[in-house]
Amino acid sequence: MIVEYKMHVNERGSKIKPYFIKDGGYYADGNKLVGHTLDNGSYIPSTLVVLDRAALITRLTNLGHIILDNGTPRLATAEEIETAVDTFIGKYG
Repeated sequence: MIVEYKMHVNERGSKIKPYFIKDGGYYADGNKLVGHTLDNGSYIPSTLVVLDRAALITRLTNLGHIILDNGTPRLATAEEIETAVDTFIGKYG
């Protein structure tokens, strides 16, 4: 499942990835990140925002997703955003 989450703070005050995130840290929007959850039956908070393909495309579009074009950063096209989202979704599909 793909979700929006925030980093947790451990007892030493360091920010850490929540235990229920298998792979995360993508598409930051302020302090909110996107990641894939564990799929091993672990507890996953019901308060997380679940993101589908359309929500991810909207997020990247609104964030002004940047890609490198021959080493030069530029705004991604709608097609490039869709490709990035499909690749991200397919990573653990």
